[in-house]
Amino acid sequence: MAKVAELFKAPAEAITKGENDTFRLWEGYQEQASMWRIMALGQLMTTPLLIILCIYIYATRSTILHVPAKPEPGIYAVSELQDSQFIATATEMANLIASYQPLTARKQFIAAAEMLNEPALSKFKEDMLEIELNAIESTSRTQMFFIDPTKTTVHRQGNTVSVGLTGERLKLIGGKQVPTIITRFTISMTTNPRHRLNPNGIVVTNIIPENLSR
Repeated sequence: MAKVAELFKAPAEAITKGENDTFRLWEGYQEQASMWRIMALGQLMTTPLLIILCIYIYATRSTILHVPAKPEPGIYAVSELQDSQFIATATEMANLIASYQPLTARKQFIAAAEMLNEPALSKFKEDMLEIELNAIESTSRTQMFFIDPTKTTVHRQGNTVSVGLTGERLKLIGGKQVPTIITRFTISMTTNPRHRLNPNGIVVTNIIPENLSR
């Protein structure tokens, strides 16, 4: 009889234990369930507001296109350009013709010729592209021109701007250094119709080198 009673008692205890476990499990997830209910209610309340806001933004939208300014054809007057723009062009020219190595001189002189306008162009072709360039390549001459910006001058006269660049000119001939020369390049410029490769239209009309001391 005792064994039969134990057999009936065991299922009852198992059922009671299962119910207790289920209750504990629900208690453990009750806080999370409450949080999800709150989130669901909040979403239910905010969704219509977001829909209304989206409709308002769509209805009141406007398209704004930022188009970069297109360069206008024509020519700048000398008076429209700053001194710094002429100084930059003069410096570029001086670096091309006064700082070079035997292997780069020809390429630099050709680039310098593209910046020139008559009467400087014809003289440059004769003096630099023929005589000077041959001397550089035959003697393996290297030269560096160090500009002193504190001595740079700008002079305007009518449609011409002259920039004076003064600095030290160092030469190496056949690997041997010759005495340093203080040189001033006076570079005269004006303006031509501008284009893509020369947006300011600045061209060089004259180059005057002058040795000040040795």
